[in-house]
Amino acid sequence: MSHKWSVRAISSISKNKMDELCKIIHIHPFVISHNNLNIPFRVFSQRVDNKSHFDSGTAATVFLQPGAPPIKPLCNLQGILLLEQAAASSRYSRDLYHVLQWLITSPEFSFETYQHCNDSVFNPSAPVQRLPSGQQYITKQYMLGTVHIEEASYEGNEMLLGKWLSQLRLDSLDKQKKTGLERVIPWVGDQLTVERLRGLFRFCAQDHNSFDRLDWLVPIFGWFHLQMAFANSRHKQYLGTTAGRGLMHTF
Repeated sequence: MSHKWSVRAISSISKNKMDELCKIIHIHPFVISHNNLNIPFRVFSQRVDNKSHFDSGTAATVFLQPGAPPIKPLCNLQGILLLEQAAASSRYSRDLYHVLQWLITSPEFSFETYQHCNDSVFNPSAPVQRLPSGQQYITKQYMLGTVHIEEASYEGNEMLLGKWLSQLRLDSLDKQKKTGLERVIPWVGDQLTVERLRGLFRFCAQDHNSFDRLDWLVPIFGWFHLQMAFANSRHKQYLGTTAGRGLMHTF
């Protein structure tokens, strides 16, 4: 395969997937996550205007759940009250189950010797809106085009929001209006990304419309970096040395 053929094939696959994604997000809910990207560019024949350098950018991914119901209009006060009434019966049975579990698992009570221990009242309540599982419900991921914009600053994140919406074809005035009035987009990132997005949300609080105020944006902290930091801390604490004790001898 030649380089030209490979580039053409990858470009075609990328375009087809972006077309597919843009059709889906106008109907179904989705989640976006972006993070910084560091790339070392190596040059083997260096010149004054062509040197090895290290550059930063940002990559984003859209997550979709196959089989998810179409986007519904946002709830008003009356709709919230109706949902509360509809959930009252199932909530009562779950609360009853948890209270009984607290009582029968107490050390002072021997549930095994209780004559009515097989009564159906002690069975767990039926799940409410159980999430489907199986091969056909595996979450789909679509990578957006990498952009040469850093995400460490407020200005960079503001530009990134515009770039991602442009790639998703949500940047027209009509799409912006619909996004501001009808959409809610969870935006997942590490601590730095979430803090920058929350800062933008505060800075834009006095803007004139819901799209510019970022009312549609819901920053969500991703736990991946926290888990990495925790694992690294535990490793350093318990690794030990070759002369002492620790996990180093186990490894």
